[in-house]
Formats: sequence, C-alpha cells, structure tokens
Amino acid sequence: MEPPKIPSLFGFRTKRPNQFYFEPRYYDERKEKMQQRYDRINKEVENSASKKTNAEDYKSTLRESWSNNYSKRKTGNQINRRVIIYIVVLLGLAYYMFFY
Repeated sequence: MEPPKIPSLFGFRTKRPNQFYFEPRYYDERKEKMQQRYDRINKEVENSASKKTNAEDYKSTLRESWSNNYSKRKTGNQINRRVIIYIVVLLGLAYYMFFY
C-alpha cells in the first residue's frame, strides 16, 4: 500500500529513495598464486622433456621467494619496534611515578 501523494502546490514533492546496487567482487590471492605455480610446474614438465631451461621462470621464482621473505621480515621488525616502544613508555611512566 502506497502512502497518499501530497499535491505539489508549493513545490514540495516527495522523492523516492535512490536504488543502490552493489555487486561484491571476490579476490583470492592464494588461489591465484596456486594457479601461477601450477602453470609454472606444467611449463617445467614440458621443458624437461626437451631439456630447455627458461631464465624467466627462475627469475620469477626468485622474485616471489624474495618478496615473501622480505614481507615476513618487515612485519617482524615492525612488531619488535612496537614492543620496544611500549617498554620504553612503561619504564618512563614507572620512573615518573616512583621518583616524582
């Protein structure tokens, strides 16, 4: 049942709300990396029959392993830095409370 419409004598109009449509997109990074590995392994299997090695495949493998190790080290360093900052702040507060 719709509400009664108000006549627009004074320029007042009731507006309907705009429709909103959102289509979520899903990105699975793990699945994409798995597919890349699968493709790379298939290439290696095909190349092993012909005994050819591709330098690009090795470069991409090295880049991937370096980026993984670098990101792991970087997050570890950030966590260690935070812990040290918290300890320094707590020690400063304790010193202030006991000696002032």
